Amino acid sequence: MKFAAAFALLGALASYAAPAKRAVTDTDILQYALTLEHLENAFYHQYLGQFDQAAFKKAGYPDWVRNRIENIAEHEAQHVALLSGALGSAATQPCTYSFGVTDPASFVATATLIENVGVSAYLGAASSIVEKAYVTVAGSILTTEARHQAWLYSSVDKGPAWSGPEDTPLDFDEVYSIASAFITACPSSNPTLPVKAFPALAIAQDGTITTSASTDGAFVQVIAGLTTNTFPVVNGKVQGLPTPQGISYAVLTSQGNTTLVGDDNILAGPMIFNYPFNSKQSNPAPAF
Repeated sequence: MKFAAAFALLGALASYAAPAKRAVTDTDILQYALTLEHLENAFYHQYLGQFDQAAFKKAGYPDWVRNRIENIAEHEAQHVALLSGALGSAATQPCTYSFGVTDPASFVATATLIENVGVSAYLGAASSIVEKAYVTVAGSILTTEARHQAWLYSSVDKGPAWSGPEDTPLDFDEVYSIASAFITACPSSNPTLPVKAFPALAIAQDGTITTSASTDGAFVQVIAGLTTNTFPVVNGKVQGLPTPQGISYAVLTSQGNTTLVGDDNILAGPMIFNYPFNSKQSNPAPAF
């Protein structure tokens, strides 16, 4: 699987604990989105400052790669300004982060991962937004994040620009669980978000599960596009794990019925899978 180093970071970094959940408001959603945009903005600012054009060239990238990533960094800064302006005095402030990036290649891999999670975050939050104007704002950011991810994975990494006919929505806790792996601390003055971080989840190619949560009687739900299904865990190994094309997610749950999987029964995750596919292969909606 590509991006293996970046995915491993999610299991290795400590999760930032969040308070108990409550009902989600539009203000919560904007603060949640701003939390993610602060993370992206800090990520690009830090590593574009650390890796100059010569470092990218030494890593095998042509000049236009770093130049375009500078464009992406500008976009993320604008997203922060846009959401901060909408929230005013209620705006979430930046946290401190640890991304584990060591070179331009791991920077690009982590950027692709973060941008893809951004797409899933905005898509998953869309149905909870009440104010129509906010839907338009979120939609305009979502499509731009999708363009970022598609460009990074196809033009830069020569992979597929998409995973399938539909993108994958993730809920607030699932996204925050991924983002929290990069967060080391946040200002005490930040508003309390109604989200929580699940324990980390790792699944080896043979199905072996590594997590602090109990796997007794558990299932793994795989989420790819709009397709989901659950697979039983037996003696610490998930049985019959599928390999859908492109990027997909998996959570550990106590619920065997995939339509009933939710925050109340998710035990750990999400884990991110990525299975690149050849351009000569068909790319239908996942079926598993």
